[in-house]
Amino acid sequence: MLYVALALLPAMLLMVWLYTRDTLHPEPKRAVYRLFLLGAAIVLPAGLLERSMLDSGVAADGLRATFMTAFFVAGLVEEFLKAGIVDRSAVQAGLVKNPLDSIVYSGAVALGFASVENILYVTSSGFSTAILRSVTAVPAHFMFGILMGNMFARSLFYGKSRALAYILPALAHGVYDAFALTNTWIGDGLLVAYLVFLLEMSLRQIEWASRHSPVDRRQVKTV
Repeated sequence: MLYVALALLPAMLLMVWLYTRDTLHPEPKRAVYRLFLLGAAIVLPAGLLERSMLDSGVAADGLRATFMTAFFVAGLVEEFLKAGIVDRSAVQAGLVKNPLDSIVYSGAVALGFASVENILYVTSSGFSTAILRSVTAVPAHFMFGILMGNMFARSLFYGKSRALAYILPALAHGVYDAFALTNTWIGDGLLVAYLVFLLEMSLRQIEWASRHSPVDRRQVKTV
């Protein structure tokens, strides 16, 4: 139980932090919980699909294996499934009233996924894994979710392509995994630099969403 609590703690703290960004019109907690649980529920199908792809020989060996595993097996599968949940259960369901809503719901799905994935890793690998993933993998999933929410908001309110909400997080995830899979000091250094870049980008996206989320929800107009 201690390992489960340690695995859940970073995601819970990030979820609370994100939810409290919207002080004027906080999203219904029940809706946020539901999106979080839906994100958690797709870990199993994602894992089965990824295992099937790996067993099929998509990622053979060497650099090709790293590239295919990072961008297509992990990045594409996981982020497309998350985006599908956000699209159907938040965007199309009419839950998103302003750009910040979109980021909160996308972040909830991402953190639900990260929570279950983290439990599986931590319970099998121990305390050191809990510490490492609390500052790497869990925040990374969270920041992919912020990027996804930003892209859905730009699609919904500013006429951008909705496909970007699927593609850009998958690419961002692929870059993260490509660095992580190298298992070299250079790769680790690039991974740290990339996490810092993602953090800066995520804070800017939340700031943008806050500025473009009107005090009166009736002011929101789609393009």
